[in-house]
Amino acid sequence: YRDAFNFYLPFLRNGLLAGIVFADNSASDVSLLRALANVHDAGARAEILSFDGLDYPPSHGRCYGEFRLIDTVVERSQILQRATEDAAIWKVTGRYVLRNFEAILRTRPPWADLYCHCRNIPMRWIDLYVLSWNARGYEQILKGIYQQLKQDEVGGSAEQAFRRIVDENDGKAKIVKRFRALPRLEGYRGFDNRRYEHMGAKFLLRRIANTLAPWLWV
Repeated sequence: YRDAFNFYLPFLRNGLLAGIVFADNSASDVSLLRALANVHDAGARAEILSFDGLDYPPSHGRCYGEFRLIDTVVERSQILQRATEDAAIWKVTGRYVLRNFEAILRTRPPWADLYCHCRNIPMRWIDLYVLSWNARGYEQILKGIYQQLKQDEVGGSAEQAFRRIVDENDGKAKIVKRFRALPRLEGYRGFDNRRYEHMGAKFLLRRIANTLAPWLWV
């Protein structure tokens, strides 16, 4: 979390981000992160929220908790409450660094209500480590969605369930289902704390497919 927060804070200085909200739902000690924000002289542009939000059955899964966390942050964050209706809100999983985040930011269609990265091969899926939306996208699609993402109730994975919900909302909101820039991810996986990065043969294959056959959505 420290490494990722340290990676994103400089985007405040160069103006690519207007604010950062770091949200922790385990009521942990976040003093290290507050000190890091002070080092970057972030002031009110970096908001750190920590609260006990894990009062639900573990069987509901991480996606249930993640989207419930988003709803709580929208309600409590002063930065988000001050945001304009058309402001692009980005959600990035706190353990991860998007090495090409600037390219992903700059290529986001400004009119998109929801900007996400979907895959059709080997299954219909949506990557949840990074999403972007505006106020309309949140109200139309994301608000309260965690109730539909209980891992112990949905068929298949929560990523597949969320993809179905996004597909069902085609036409109700302006949804862009594929990033213009292919995400390059680094960080630590939550379920085993092991190092993870989008490199090697799998990433190379996706990059080649994205260039030569972008309709495949690998």
